[in-house]
Amino acid sequence: MPAVRIFAFVLFCVSTAAVAGEAVPDNPREAIKASVRSCATGLERLLPGEYYFCAGVRDYGQGHDSRAEERFRDAAYWASKPAQYVLGLMYFNGDRGKVNRPLGVAWLALAAERHDPLYEKAFTRAYLGSSPEERAQADTYWRDLRDRYADPVAGKRAHRRYLAEMRMIEAATAVGGSIFINGLSPPNGESLGQFGADGDPNRVGGGSSFSMNKLLSHAGEDYFRGMAGTVTVGEVQQTELLPIGQVASRVRAPQ
Repeated sequence: MPAVRIFAFVLFCVSTAAVAGEAVPDNPREAIKASVRSCATGLERLLPGEYYFCAGVRDYGQGHDSRAEERFRDAAYWASKPAQYVLGLMYFNGDRGKVNRPLGVAWLALAAERHDPLYEKAFTRAYLGSSPEERAQADTYWRDLRDRYADPVAGKRAHRRYLAEMRMIEAATAVGGSIFINGLSPPNGESLGQFGADGDPNRVGGGSSFSMNKLLSHAGEDYFRGMAGTVTVGEVQQTELLPIGQVASRVRAPQ
């Protein structure tokens, strides 16, 4: 995740009272608005979850809460763990009146499935702070959400899309050109080719193919880090999905 979005992500968590002990900016929404002014639209083709998460943060900063929530759900559909985490916080903390603690726990469980320490800690706190009734309802929500948003489904969907687009890009650069992706590279070079499953034209020329491929490879590695079967290339493997209570028992309670 680019540094500017990391900054916006932390500010978003502070604004939803998720980061304890941190100094809250006088106006977190304005700080987010200033840090994320635009998102790389070209990234939607390769890593749609990354693009939609950025768009959700941007819309939230601009005061478009309903649209931001839709963007976070779009990102979650493409296995964005930051988006699933944010949705969990929104529901669990009742951000903007949308309080639904069991649903929040379910989203946090999805965010934690790659065992990121931040997401795992948030999930454990929420789960241990819930009543037995809330835990049971959270498990019901989670069983429903996992069929659409868990890594064996959403992660596989996103990784397949990423690999397909990367193959298209590599095929285009094999002729010795550069790549233009809106928001990621300057629009230089002649329009010599196209890539992408839908055949939309993109500029291919110049000589920056190596650097762009390196950038996109690193972006993919960062996005899929921790997901089963995604070291660099290869198909996503199925992972065991357990009830929320069993998942919580495997992680250490925060001190």
